[in-house]
Amino acid sequence: MIVLRLIGTVLWFAIPAGLLTYAIHDLTVRDAPTYDIEGTVVAHRQAYHPAGGPDTTSSTTYYITVRSDGEADFEFGDTQQSLDTEPGTPVVVEVSKVTDKIVLVHKGGTIVDLRLAFGDVVWMIVFGGLGALIAIVRELVLEDYDIPRWAGLILGALSAGGGVYLVLRLIA
Repeated sequence: MIVLRLIGTVLWFAIPAGLLTYAIHDLTVRDAPTYDIEGTVVAHRQAYHPAGGPDTTSSTTYYITVRSDGEADFEFGDTQQSLDTEPGTPVVVEVSKVTDKIVLVHKGGTIVDLRLAFGDVVWMIVFGGLGALIAIVRELVLEDYDIPRWAGLILGALSAGGGVYLVLRLIA
């Protein structure tokens, strides 16, 4: 029983802490400074992913290849159909200075935002905060005397730190 309590404490603190760290990091770098790369679309393709296995919906990923003066051609994709662009179209690609990921694509009068939706990040913060609150209440309410409450809270704090560390390592 003590092993289950230890595993439960570690998971109840580490997962919400990691989720909150990821969401806050995403919000922090969401509007980070960018630099522009002007170029021309030289190729485009689509990759169809049929429904099957654990994924119950089918999807299509749209890829474009951009050629810019002084830089190698680079290809990137997203599930947004608005990214699909005919070859020869001039585009401006905004790249985050913090993450070096493409965040916006300007093509004519259209702007394609490739960042995670703001609402998704807010939901991660809500669920991560709720999970952290449940973890603290769970630790204070448990009637198990094999581990004192203060030791469970210390283990939880260490687990939360471990979750934060793991997420930061995965993001970097």
